[in-house]
Amino acid sequence: MFKRSVFYTAVFYITLFLSTTVRADDDKIDVQLTGVPDEYSDIILEGLSIVRHGDEHASDKRVKQLDHSATGELKTMLAVYGYYNIEVKGDLHKESEQWYAIYHVTLGEQIKISQVQLNIEGPALEDTAFQSLISDFPLKEGAPFTHENYEAAKKKLVRLGSSRGYFDAELLENKVEVNTDDNSATIYLKWKSGIRYRFDTIVFPDTVINESSFERITPIKGGEYYLAKDVLKLRNNLNDSSYFKSVAVTTLIAERHDGVVPLSIALEPEKKHKYTAGIGFGTDSGVRGSLGWENRYVNKKGHRLKAEAELSGIKQAITADYSIPFGRKHIQEVGFNTVYKHEITDTSESTSYTVGGYYKRKRWGWDEKGSLRLVNEAFVVALDDDTSLLLIPAVVWSKKWADDSTYTRQGGRLSFEVSGASDAVISDISFIQSVVRGKYIQSTTENGRIITRSTVGMTEVSDFSRLPSSLRFFSGGDNTIRGFDYESLGPKDESGDVVGGRYLFIGSVEYEQMLYGDWGAAVFSDFGNAFNDWADPFEYSVGAGLRWRSPVGLVRIDIASGISDPKKPIGLHIVIGPDL
Repeated sequence: MFKRSVFYTAVFYITLFLSTTVRADDDKIDVQLTGVPDEYSDIILEGLSIVRHGDEHASDKRVKQLDHSATGELKTMLAVYGYYNIEVKGDLHKESEQWYAIYHVTLGEQIKISQVQLNIEGPALEDTAFQSLISDFPLKEGAPFTHENYEAAKKKLVRLGSSRGYFDAELLENKVEVNTDDNSATIYLKWKSGIRYRFDTIVFPDTVINESSFERITPIKGGEYYLAKDVLKLRNNLNDSSYFKSVAVTTLIAERHDGVVPLSIALEPEKKHKYTAGIGFGTDSGVRGSLGWENRYVNKKGHRLKAEAELSGIKQAITADYSIPFGRKHIQEVGFNTVYKHEITDTSESTSYTVGGYYKRKRWGWDEKGSLRLVNEAFVVALDDDTSLLLIPAVVWSKKWADDSTYTRQGGRLSFEVSGASDAVISDISFIQSVVRGKYIQSTTENGRIITRSTVGMTEVSDFSRLPSSLRFFSGGDNTIRGFDYESLGPKDESGDVVGGRYLFIGSVEYEQMLYGDWGAAVFSDFGNAFNDWADPFEYSVGAGLRWRSPVGLVRIDIASGISDPKKPIGLHIVIGPDL
């Protein structure tokens, strides 16, 4: 029996570091390797000196030297994966100035972990995070031993200590004993934690917001135990606050003293006033533009004021919003706003004035926004010409996830909204409405992806004729059923005019394939409708489109046909913007 340590790890990784040049296709030595598992055969092959240095300029003597070294190199590298009892049979020969080297490897039995002696000393032994680590340590008795897993387990132990404030910790023992007679490995790890440091008093720089505003943002209080995740959360909160152009939060480990560790916080404020302008295009809306202004910090308490104007072929809107960072345990922000909106389509026309308030918070990992709005809306839909006053409480839960917000290969969004009004409280009618919206994107190949979306809406109302057009469901257009005109689908009155519906169901399935660089194509089918009875028929469309990943977002140009309509209408739809 003999002992081998993690020396193999250092040798292997040094070998890989030196292997920066891999044999080209026209090199004179053809090297093949058999008997090595596929998951690491390539990296083993590239680590061989005969591959890295056996080029067409190597002499016959040099090639034979490299071949002689290959057996030892294979044994060294495969030991990293737990194979210590290997046999290598090599075959080196030359045919017509071409060298061929074939190495047949018999791995033998992989080393198994027979025992893990993990000893933690100091206060960390009473820390629940370390108790969890000990009870579920990554290195398990009976599992295959690899140096990669061993190094990862060590790093997990050390990083956990660092992330929880054990800055004086020492790894006192770090050893592996390998017994090649019975193919077993015994692991010895001893880690001494030292004391766990606490946060020193947090000192924020003098900047555009006051101390109490910082207290609403920070998850840290002086005297609490150090947690790296709290430092990260503080950094993210400061970045997300929109008050600062740059944020640096640093743990001053070298300046720790008397059981506390200070933080250094450096902030560069954003400009007080922000101006925005945008332009876009959609088949439904035509050319659209927007202008915006924001006062990022009205006062030292961090209050904000912003105004925005939107203009398109179907909608004109002016919005003013005053928001206050509430900063309590559950509520992140409260605000008040007012909106003027005029919208006109082939189906309806409406003018509304809204005043209201709202709050924002996180709940169960979702974004929650609750609001209370007083809406006065004058509308015309077919023969319905009326004005309704409504006091509408509402709440929306939403979530979005994506690997890339501009061009998403894996991600989605989901939202659920509930709103209503009662004729017993200010409102002219009573109603309750719920809407669920979802979109999911999944890549299928390197350049292909499937895109699905759906919307389901339901309304119960005391007097539908007095329900404003903005609260009725319509279908047709860029984001519902392509191939049909914007809001051209839905229940109709006796004159054949679309009046909107109580219910909505929209679905879409699309396959997109990028074909050349940032250019691609898509095929799709949309289906659903707005209706007053779930038994009413669906409308369907199919189509194809062009895709361009432009600098300003994905450009979608689609041609679709409404195949459920006997007239088979054809529509052109152009949309520019991110996936989600």
